[in-house]
Amino acid sequence: MIIDDYAHHPAEIRATIDAARQQYPDKTIIAVFQPHTFSRTIALMDEFAESLNLADKVYLTEIFSSIREKDGAVSAKDLGAKISKGGEIIALDNMSPLLDYHDDVVIFMGAGDIPKYEHAYEDLLSNLSLKNN
Repeated sequence: MIIDDYAHHPAEIRATIDAARQQYPDKTIIAVFQPHTFSRTIALMDEFAESLNLADKVYLTEIFSSIREKDGAVSAKDLGAKISKGGEIIALDNMSPLLDYHDDVVIFMGAGDIPKYEHAYEDLLSNLSLKNN
């Protein structure tokens, strides 16, 4: 099951993970989160970590910056270090770490270009199923 959600604030992340857990109580919940803006990541770092830890496993993309923020004093790795249930950085050109989860729920969350990560994962799954047929 793949879920795409605009959640980019800790309260929204919490609500999305809680809803997925209620809908799929017997499945592992994987969160793929794209932090949006350096300033928001810094301001809400602990809250992001706390809400993301509600998932069973967490992957992060690099921070999606805004037009007003080109460089920041924080990285996705800084957030990942605060997450106890993962927090590894996942790259658009290598979505293969998600292949470790079978019959689970993968939630892609963020306000930036997180859909391109979801599409890359779906393409990877499609290519694998074509090879196996």
